[in-house]
Amino acid sequence: MQLLKTQTPNFNDKIDQFDGSIFLNVGRQIQRISLKSIEYVKGYGDYMKVRCKEGSHTVHITMKNLQKILPSADFYRVHKSYIIRIDKIQKVSSSHVEVNEAQIPISRNNKQELLSLIPWVK
Repeated sequence: MQLLKTQTPNFNDKIDQFDGSIFLNVGRQIQRISLKSIEYVKGYGDYMKVRCKEGSHTVHITMKNLQKILPSADFYRVHKSYIIRIDKIQKVSSSHVEVNEAQIPISRNNKQELLSLIPWVK
């Protein structure tokens, strides 16, 4: 007897299937959140505050696991407690990044790599 292997779609295929959205545990519900609406994520231990243009959601997930889920082409971890959406950056200074008027700290180690990801003229 030969078993047929079914291919399970990878996570990025699932995101594409749902028009660039992910589902996260928000309170006692599983809520659909568009990746394009996410501005930044702030970590509080095993909880994350996902800031979107329509408001914020508190999600029970670790920063490490959320970072694995979010597409690295669109999101960057600028600090141990923050992940930002790269195309939402408004300003970069020596110690922080501004995303929709929020001052987000940036670690010295991550600043150079972040600068390499954005189009800027020296």
